[in-house]
Amino acid sequence: MTKKELTVWAYLNEIEYCLQDETLNRKRAIELIDIARDIQTEKIKGDFEDCE
Repeated sequence: MTKKELTVWAYLNEIEYCLQDETLNRKRAIELIDIARDIQTEKIKGDFEDCE
């Protein structure tokens, strides 16, 4: 798994948590989706991409 994939995977996990019934934080989930999309399109670097 690449560092970019690892970062997106982490965002997907957090999105899933935000959408669970007890939290249902849709606004945060949408923000995370936008960030993950920007990482995939290389508009920004992922959290793990700066790690060596």
